[in-house]
Amino acid sequence: MTRSIQSIQDAQTLAQAIVDTIHEPLLVLDADFVVLAASRSFYDIFQVDPQQTLGCLLYALGDGQWDIPALRLLLETIIPEHTAMDGFEVQHDFPGLGRRTMLLNARNVLYETSSDTTILLAFTDITARRLIER
Repeated sequence: MTRSIQSIQDAQTLAQAIVDTIHEPLLVLDADFVVLAASRSFYDIFQVDPQQTLGCLLYALGDGQWDIPALRLLLETIIPEHTAMDGFEVQHDFPGLGRRTMLLNARNVLYETSSDTTILLAFTDITARRLIER
């Protein structure tokens, strides 16, 4: 194996390890919103597995549970214009979880050496915090 191929594989291994280490649910999406990677916490919290997730369109995951108008607005309108968004609040009924208030943080990753785009999408469940505030 050439050194450059090994370097690419090492970088992919490192990137997945970082994603898996993050406590909060995290998705890595391509420019078409297809899931490239997900954190273990995403799989655990939203009760999906890698076979149902990787390579799938975000909006089709979990029988369409992620086809949320506010999420579409964030990903399709706000992120392309601003490259980042912090604290985007979404309420939704998730199968197995019930009604949840999620705080979304998103980043559009632009690469220097290619025209590819990757979107990082992190979720924080703030349902309990919102209930206490009321």
